[in-house]
Amino acid sequence: MTASPTFKPPRPGWEITAVGAPATGDGELDLRVGYCGGATDKTPAQAAVNVSERRKAGDPIAVWSDLRSSLVPVVLIDGEPRATGWGRIRLPLPAGRHLIQVQSQHSRTWRAFAIEAGKTTKLDYIGMTGESHRAYGEDQLRWNLRGLHGHTIGPRGRLNYYQYLPANAKERKSFLVFMLALFVGAALSAALGYSGVPVGIAIPAGAVIWAGALAFWGFRVLWTRARYNRLEPEPPLDSRAFAPPGSAAPLVLDADGDLPALAGGAAAVLLDARFLKADLASDELAKQLPEGRVRIDGKQAKALNAIGEIVPIRHRYAVPPPEVLLDGVPVGALWTRMWLEVPPGTHRLDVRTPASPLPVEGEAHEPHSAAATVNLGEGEVARIDLAVTVTAVPDPERPVLHLWHCKIDRLGPAREPEPPAAPRADVRGGLRRAVTGRYWETKDDVPPKE
Repeated sequence: MTASPTFKPPRPGWEITAVGAPATGDGELDLRVGYCGGATDKTPAQAAVNVSERRKAGDPIAVWSDLRSSLVPVVLIDGEPRATGWGRIRLPLPAGRHLIQVQSQHSRTWRAFAIEAGKTTKLDYIGMTGESHRAYGEDQLRWNLRGLHGHTIGPRGRLNYYQYLPANAKERKSFLVFMLALFVGAALSAALGYSGVPVGIAIPAGAVIWAGALAFWGFRVLWTRARYNRLEPEPPLDSRAFAPPGSAAPLVLDADGDLPALAGGAAAVLLDARFLKADLASDELAKQLPEGRVRIDGKQAKALNAIGEIVPIRHRYAVPPPEVLLDGVPVGALWTRMWLEVPPGTHRLDVRTPASPLPVEGEAHEPHSAAATVNLGEGEVARIDLAVTVTAVPDPERPVLHLWHCKIDRLGPAREPEPPAAPRADVRGGLRRAVTGRYWETKDDVPPKE
């Protein structure tokens, strides 16, 4: 895996393809769907032990990663699935403002964009592969991975620096060139010194090489910052153009944007709807093995470790939006931040998880429902979080699911995110691991002394 963005499939078979009804329009979206290699959650020793223990237990899906849900992007335009996979695709669209959503392991990536008649709008999506993409589910990641956003979308060449850079800063080729130049410069100074060249000449001669490389590396870092730190939040998007008939159309807010100004005498409900895919059990993943296979091979294990799928899914599903009622009126809901102005008073939100997007040949759970009531005064905003866990087992060849289950984990007042606790160094355990070579152990693994 590369640490710099790559706009092609990480493994053969996952190339981008168009899905849904053929797109039409007088403008065009030129979309590149790419990825970066992310940090791993395990040391090589921990990964080896993990695989060994799973194999001993008879696990048919014995891999080092805990990633067991698909990271393959599904692109939706105005709520309709349009493409899936990695690569570059051109989609004709009518002129106007549109909403792009990218569903992967979660639903946290979306952005409004404009299409002009006769012109092309260029967008890039980058998602990190492996464990790092799970940054939305922060409780599932150890502290040193929680700072990675894992995904970003925006105009080509204007992606958010603080999302883009963590994916590749540690492994930039320019830094490797600098390290090589440092070695060459030191070797040159030593060689000149041994050959009798005065120290006042030998040292500067070598220093010119690594100083030049350092300047080049610094320039690359500054250029990356200047290029990729220019992305501003999009203004709110009126979703009436693609809301279902008879439903209230919310404003879709940018993931990082400010709240709109309220009209005089009004209040508002801000519903932040999101889903997270649950990891699948081994017996569920085994249903995606080719017929006659009972265990995964090395190629399939690498695919599961990197992108959460054993083999390419021919009919990949998109998670439909939740069913939302505000005071009994249907809302054209999306997996975004939705803004709905309401009069002051008491208001009720009813939420129901979506039905399966494909026929289910197996266990299909009933939709899960929940309700929340808010009492608003003039000028007040009720911030409501909706968090849903989706468990689905798609068949790799047929357009069916072997399992569909959506569960509402939270519907209530938004909580301020708590910063992760600072890591505490385990000096004694670190020294023990260095001496014994048992790098997979932690302090808690050692039994207390009698």
